[in-house]
Amino acid sequence: MAPLVLGHRGACGYRPENTLEAFELAILQGADGVECDLVPTRDGELILRHENWLNGTTDIEQHPEFADRERAGYSDGITENGFFSEDFDYAELDSIRARERLPDLRPGSAKFDGQFKIPTIDQLLAAPFMDGKTLVIEVKHGMHFTRKGMDIAGILARKLAESSWKARGIKLVLESFDYEMMQLLQKACGADKRYVFLTEQVRLPDNETKLTKSYLEKIAGDFDGVSLDLPLLLDLDETGTNTIPNGSIALAHELGIEIYGWTLKAEDASESVDEYFAKVAASGLDGIFVDQPDLLRSIVDGTA
Repeated sequence: MAPLVLGHRGACGYRPENTLEAFELAILQGADGVECDLVPTRDGELILRHENWLNGTTDIEQHPEFADRERAGYSDGITENGFFSEDFDYAELDSIRARERLPDLRPGSAKFDGQFKIPTIDQLLAAPFMDGKTLVIEVKHGMHFTRKGMDIAGILARKLAESSWKARGIKLVLESFDYEMMQLLQKACGADKRYVFLTEQVRLPDNETKLTKSYLEKIAGDFDGVSLDLPLLLDLDETGTNTIPNGSIALAHELGIEIYGWTLKAEDASESVDEYFAKVAASGLDGIFVDQPDLLRSIVDGTA
């Protein structure tokens, strides 16, 4: 079976990530679906940003009307100084525009800085280009906000219930790095979605450096799948890229769960991008999150 080609935050190799324009481009490039990240606003909207710290992916620092909101705050496990999504009502962000998070690495994407609005999960769910596709929703910092009194799982459940996603043939997958958040999402959002637990090498329990069968068995007992960084799944080949299956993919399938890998990027290829993408595509993964969906699509379809 060919893996699903999943646009990572859209086609983020070509457009600023987590924008409707990046998502639509991924689908136009042949992606089977897209992955998005969501964080809350003060008034309970769920916007699509990589983290709640807005400085890295928007032009909010160029808006003097918000200067008094700058502060130190929590973002992705560290303290940052800047502006945070939970300090704004969504309407206040209407004038904010997205920008490329890695401009030195992706100057082509950075050319679109300042052009695209910050979307909500409602807008992505309603987009016609998502009809019949897979939408992977990653809840960012879910337990941080839950403990602050924001019922993220409940808010998302309500928004999904109000959407026509099922009638339009959209397949929903919910993800989080937080085990407790995943359980809350399952309880709130119902059995008609897939639940895939996210983890990576630095988050493994008991200071493990590789996946163990007992850990995968625990995940398989609770969720529909697991989503892992490529170094946990694929060993280094002679070119210094992660392409050689280490047994984790086969073990996940043996346990009856889906397994996804992230993130495939053209910039990580030591030699030929085509060869790198082809080796990862042939590894047995059920889905691959990729920053350049068109390149992976051509490999999977045999048109490269």
